[in-house]
Amino acid sequence: MRIVKYTPEYQRHFEQLNRAWVEKYFEMEPMDEALLSNPEDNIIKNGGQIYFVEHQNQIIGTVALLFVSNGVYEMAKMAVDEAFQGIGAGKFLCKAAIEKAKQINADKLILFTNSRLKTAIEIYHKFGFKDVLLNGQKYSRADTKMELLLKPQPVIKWFDRQFDFNFGIEQFPDLLKRLEKTAAQILEITNGIPEQDLNLKPTGKWSIKEHTGHLWILEPLWQKRFLEIKENKVEMSPADLNNSATDNASFNQYNIEKIANDFQQERKHTIRLLESFNKKDLSNSVYHPRLNQPMRIIDLMYFVAEHDEHHLNTLLKIRNNQAHF
Repeated sequence: MRIVKYTPEYQRHFEQLNRAWVEKYFEMEPMDEALLSNPEDNIIKNGGQIYFVEHQNQIIGTVALLFVSNGVYEMAKMAVDEAFQGIGAGKFLCKAAIEKAKQINADKLILFTNSRLKTAIEIYHKFGFKDVLLNGQKYSRADTKMELLLKPQPVIKWFDRQFDFNFGIEQFPDLLKRLEKTAAQILEITNGIPEQDLNLKPTGKWSIKEHTGHLWILEPLWQKRFLEIKENKVEMSPADLNNSATDNASFNQYNIEKIANDFQQERKHTIRLLESFNKKDLSNSVYHPRLNQPMRIIDLMYFVAEHDEHHLNTLLKIRNNQAHF
C-alpha cells in the first residue's frame, strides 16, 4: 500500500468511496454533497488536503484534512472500499493523515464520527484520539467528537487546573458517555503490560494500579457530591487532598482486572444516579470547596470526566515510558 495525493482525476474515487459508506449507514447531507462533488474548491482551496491509499494499482481508500483554523485541522472523509476492509487500510490512512498533519505543522487534529462506527472509533483510540465535548458539528449524524494533540503540551498539575463551565445541559449525553467509557479505556491501556510494570512506581509516584485504584476510591465522593447538588446543599463535601486513602490501600497486591472491575461497578452506580436526575435537578448548583465556584450536576460530570482523563493520560505516559506498545 502507498499514499498518493489528490489530483482532479481522483475526484470520482473520493466521491464514490465516501458516498458508499455514508449511504450504507446514514443519509447524504448537504455538507457531504458539497465536499464530495467539488473537493478542489471546498477543501483544497481552503487550505486542506486529500490523500488516497493505493493497493495493487487500485485506489481503495481516502482521507481528507480540512483546514479549521491556524494549527487545527479536521480529519474527515476517511473511507475504505468494502472489498478491501480488513487488510489494514484504515489504520494506514489514519497514520498517514497524522503524519501529514505534523508535516504541515498542525497543533491538533479533530474529527467527528458516530458511535455506531465502532471499528473506526477503535482505530482512532489506538492512535491516541480522545473524546471531547461535542460542538461545532456540521452533520446531524455526528454524535462523537475526538481530538489528537500533535505537539507536546505543558504539564499542568491537577490542582492547578482552571475550569470554564460555560456549556449547556445539552452536553449531558456526551458527558455520560465519557464517564461510561473510563473502565474500558483503563483495560485497553493496560492490556499486555507485565505485572511487575503495573506495580512500578516511576520516580516514587503512584503505579498504574494505584492510579486506577485512586479513581475507584473517589467514586463514592462523586456520588455524594451529585446528591448534594440535587439537594441544594450550601457546599459540597471536601475531598482528601492528601490522597491518604489511595496511599494506604495497597493496590499493588491486586491484579489490574480486579481494580478496574471494582471501579467499573462503582461507576455504573454513578451512571444510574445521574440518569435518575430530572431537569430541575440539573439546574441546581452548589459551591465546590476547593475551586470556590458554583457547580451544576453537568459541571461536576465534566470535572469528573476531566479527572478521569488526567489519570488515563498518566497511565499512557507510564506505559509509553516503559516502551510497551
